[in-house]
Amino acid sequence: MVLILLALPAAGSDIRPVDEGGRKIYVNDVPTPKEAKQRAQASAPVRLIYWSNTEHRWKRVPKPTPWALQQARTAAAEVSGEVAARPLAGQQTQPVPTAAEANPNYRNISRGRSISAAELDALIDAAAAKHGVDANLVRALIKVESNFNPRARSNKGAMGLMQLMPATARALKVSDPYDPAQNVEGGVRHLRGLMDDHNGDVELSLAAYNAGAGAVQRYNGVPPYKETRNYVRRITQMYSGSGRAEGGSTPIRMERDSSGKLTFTNVE
Repeated sequence: MVLILLALPAAGSDIRPVDEGGRKIYVNDVPTPKEAKQRAQASAPVRLIYWSNTEHRWKRVPKPTPWALQQARTAAAEVSGEVAARPLAGQQTQPVPTAAEANPNYRNISRGRSISAAELDALIDAAAAKHGVDANLVRALIKVESNFNPRARSNKGAMGLMQLMPATARALKVSDPYDPAQNVEGGVRHLRGLMDDHNGDVELSLAAYNAGAGAVQRYNGVPPYKETRNYVRRITQMYSGSGRAEGGSTPIRMERDSSGKLTFTNVE
């Protein structure tokens, strides 16, 4: 008796069993031309395109940056968690807590708690040193974003000193965007990520902070939005010490002392 040992093909391989004259043999699964074409189409990478209202043509969606992918994954995970945590129909639900009950920091904000200039200065210096960002750049950004108001909120929903959007705050694990410490830490970390994605280019990083990294990619530079270009110009001018920012009826000037520390004043 002769024993022939056959290794069964792995699932998904191109070898398949065939009955031939009462015997089972294994043959290569050679597809027909039509099958080969169908397989090639099925395995081809998906190309995503979108219609550009400015260029009036279809364009390929740019490849997302690692930072944008991480934010998207974080947001998706949080949405999945929220959906999974929702009770089934008919189940009793607990009353939704107020903002102050959900996070004690909101109690301080609701009482009108303010932060001193010295406290804020220390927060900025600490976050900037931790993430390797120039503290004076952070100060200029905060000046333009919120005028150093920790309770600032834009009509688009951006919150706090560094005007974090809700999705950005969630991706950065900022549970209370109105808490100065959390806001500055998260905002500086976000800026650091954008600077890493744009090879340290300050103007492109600021444009991405304002208009989004996708817009910077689409236009391969600072987007042609008036708001974004004014935003970048104001911050870079203030950062270099050559600009003036209007605040109320009196121009606010930025000055550096002998140690290089940045200050804002409306005293002529």
